Amino acid sequence: MIQSLYYKEWLKSRWLLLIILLAFVGVILYSFVSISQELRVGGANQVWDLIVQKGVTYFGYIKYLPLVAGILLAISQYVPEMSNKRLKLTLHLPLSESKIMLTMLSYGVVSLFLIFIVAFVGIYFGARLYFPTEIAYWNMIITLPWFVGGIVAYLLTAWICLEPVWKQRIYNSLISILIVALYYFDAMPEAYNPSLIYLLCIAVLSVSFSFYSLIRFKDGAQF
Repeated sequence: MIQSLYYKEWLKSRWLLLIILLAFVGVILYSFVSISQELRVGGANQVWDLIVQKGVTYFGYIKYLPLVAGILLAISQYVPEMSNKRLKLTLHLPLSESKIMLTMLSYGVVSLFLIFIVAFVGIYFGARLYFPTEIAYWNMIITLPWFVGGIVAYLLTAWICLEPVWKQRIYNSLISILIVALYYFDAMPEAYNPSLIYLLCIAVLSVSFSFYSLIRFKDGAQF
């Protein structure tokens, strides 16, 4: 039954996942082209000075891409469930509601995680072609809050979509904006390092939000 649920989610989102993957590949390749251009025009000394002295990262182009990816994937999964009344049918499957919800969420989280890992590792090994290990690692670790923010954006968008009452959806959206903003502040490189553990804890806690909306949907909440 769980495999059937995964397959159902795959049918809804497979083309979007392909587009997301291609978008990451395209943006990362563009970042490498920018690095090559800077090295060719300005020289290695200038690029080194920008990175070491001014904290410039050449992978800022992907900053909001995980955020957009998470939001779009959640919409592709849960808006059809709510607009076409499919969720009621899904909840009647011979499986507990909590397992059904966890399966749907895990599909989205795992799908994004795999794409993000490919991008994360690609940034590191691509940067190693141009810079020492320390600089490549530094460029990679800067992107970590953005990728975690993409997962959180997915979970919070699912929470919003599953909420049966429009007024409550607005409240949920405002709360979600405040939470997601924590991952995308314009801060100095590595400024997030001391708070990464807290950002990860928020991501884990965000999993529970959709279960609250599911309970409200099952109970026929009107306000």
